[in-house]
Amino acid sequence: MHSTIYTQDHIHQEQEEILVRPVSREDEEGLREMLSRLSQKSVHLRFHAPFPRAPEWAAAMFANSDRRGESLVAVANGEIVGHAMYVRLDGGDRAEFAIVVEDGYQSRGIGRLLLSSLAEEARREGLKTFTGSVLVENGRMLGLLRSVFARVGYALEDISYEVSAPLP
Repeated sequence: MHSTIYTQDHIHQEQEEILVRPVSREDEEGLREMLSRLSQKSVHLRFHAPFPRAPEWAAAMFANSDRRGESLVAVANGEIVGHAMYVRLDGGDRAEFAIVVEDGYQSRGIGRLLLSSLAEEARREGLKTFTGSVLVENGRMLGLLRSVFARVGYALEDISYEVSAPLP
């Protein structure tokens, strides 16, 4: 599965190709580099903890997905700039999802492409619903969910929403 979009580079006014593809074990270093470029705010929004930078274990985990789920990367100019994954819950038809896009590539449609591609793959694998935890302050992610899924359920728990979205 490969998906491609073209985004406008606002600085150079050139078209930039974005490729979305399944992650491979060879992507671990590229994922580590992408995670190292995240701002502290993006790290907080993705990992729900006040880490100064992404945890070291994250790149290895992202690159070594198993058959309980799927992991995708977005690549621009040969560099990984985004990651999305899901993990099937208890062997059923629900999966927990997570997504992160490097700060410099946010608001260019990459998150939407990653999440849409991930949902399409999940549906092919027999899943019916994505679930996840989104910090209340993460308005961009809440907006992304509304743009990809026709219906999104929200349950407020402490500082986050537990979200649930039927797959299209």
